Amino acid sequence: MRVIKTETTTLSAQAAHTRGHLEGADDRELVSRFREGNENAFNAIVDRYQQRLFRMAETLLGNEEDARDISQEAFMKAYLNLKSFREDSSLFTWLYRIVYNLSISHLRRKKIISFLSFDTQDEVMELDSKDPNPGEVYERKKVMEAVTTALGSLPPKQRAVFTLRQIEGLTHREIAGIMGITEGAVKASYFHAVRKLQGLLKQYGQAPRIM
Repeated sequence: MRVIKTETTTLSAQAAHTRGHLEGADDRELVSRFREGNENAFNAIVDRYQQRLFRMAETLLGNEEDARDISQEAFMKAYLNLKSFREDSSLFTWLYRIVYNLSISHLRRKKIISFLSFDTQDEVMELDSKDPNPGEVYERKKVMEAVTTALGSLPPKQRAVFTLRQIEGLTHREIAGIMGITEGAVKASYFHAVRKLQGLLKQYGQAPRIM
């Protein structure tokens, strides 16, 4: 049977080809393409950063639903402002800054500081025993609750700095760019965050190491 290619099919194939090509482009090229009117360039940016931005928002907010709303709002804001992006910082730093500001504003509106939760903690804190007994399971749960409570007790700025440094692995300079503060302020906030966590978690042997 002969397949008749419609105009729509051809355009879809072309769009898929274009998007596939853009996946290999660097951030600067994607921004340039978007400014020229290529909507697929922005889709490529979303594909590249949506998981990291969502994870950032979820860590700061401690709530998956809120994080999803904030990350979507961040991309909407980015879409509206990308053509005026001055490129005096990297694209991901600019996007992180948007998510950070929206998250902090959200926390202020709700007037709460949500506890952090980590889906990967069980992987990080593996037990030597492959079949832990009830006592080990209870102890692990106790430690996890202590870590969550300790992280949630940090002031928003310290928690954000600690999150970006320890979880996202960003440099002090990158964090300063995202939060709009000096590198010295970043280092000070990180130092105080670590000291507080060391004190709170000392009895569990889970005090974080200063990087």
